[in-house]
Amino acid sequence: MFDHTHLPNVGLTNGKIPPNIYQALNKEIVDIHMASETGALDKNGIVQMNPSLAGQITKEYQITKSRQFLDPYLEEMGRAFQKEWDYYPKENPNNNDLKVESVWVNMQKKLEVNPLHNHDGTLSFVAWLHVPFKLEDEKKVENVKNSRTKELVSTFQFVYTTVLGTIVNGPLFVEQGWEGRIVMFPSKLLHMVYPFQTSDDYRISIAGNLY
Repeated sequence: MFDHTHLPNVGLTNGKIPPNIYQALNKEIVDIHMASETGALDKNGIVQMNPSLAGQITKEYQITKSRQFLDPYLEEMGRAFQKEWDYYPKENPNNNDLKVESVWVNMQKKLEVNPLHNHDGTLSFVAWLHVPFKLEDEKKVENVKNSRTKELVSTFQFVYTTVLGTIVNGPLFVEQGWEGRIVMFPSKLLHMVYPFQTSDDYRISIAGNLY
């Protein structure tokens, strides 16, 4: 009796990092971590990214060595994103020229936070390499268990307006088992990461921008 249509809108593109790229990233990140622990960052030419990033995270470093494997994959994913969502903003009207501009690793510790922010560029991505907690455990923490927002604890959040102008949260329920997953989105899309509390290990992710 009735027909229903969606208003035009851009979405997300999801993927799984191929094993060879995942292994190269892991090796580089382990080397970066060891250099940071031994005070050998400068000796190894590792650039700390904190001054140019929004994260309130102690360990944020530039990724370089594994980009020879990572960049072609990201650029293919970016072209697929633009084709699927018909997303060709004025910053980059031709998807054949889409290139990776920067990649970095976030080694997030307990209680560290990545506040609400967006990126430069046309497209951005985030991928998870190690997540040391389960959301069910995070929901049981004393300061969380009775909160009306406990379902959002420790999540990755997109924040955006609907066609009616309402501000909404779009959570990704990142936890153990998300290793290797990657999501690509418009660089101007606001996002944030809530802190976790139940592990002393690092939550390791990579992120970056394409122009």
